Amino acid sequence: MTRLLVVDNSKEGKVAHEMGKPPKVIHVCKQGFRKKHMPKAMLGDKVVMTIQGEIRRGYIVGTNIHVLNRQHGVPSTDTNNVILLDPEGNPLGNRILVPVPSVLLNKRNHAQFAKVIAIANKYI
Repeated sequence: MTRLLVVDNSKEGKVAHEMGKPPKVIHVCKQGFRKKHMPKAMLGDKVVMTIQGEIRRGYIVGTNIHVLNRQHGVPSTDTNNVILLDPEGNPLGNRILVPVPSVLLNKRNHAQFAKVIAIANKYI
């Protein structure tokens, strides 16, 4: 289970950070993979995670990638960043506190991800 850092200004993310209990990935939602063989979560993927004993969904907006697996033009961060979603798929926070990779602008055609791009302040 991978540890994540909540980078939006949602209440649950702030409380989890203050308690020192980061959210952890349970499942990566990708097409074409069996449940037993969970794929790696990449930028823009939807994940299912636990935060404070509750199951939540979120989008990955920053990844800590090993130096051998990096792609040209995609920035790497020190932590695995995520934003939280409510049950309808809308972001819980109304602002993203860290810069978001500009590669995610290509996913603006997806209705749910367009809302995530709209609340981002900076792009790198």
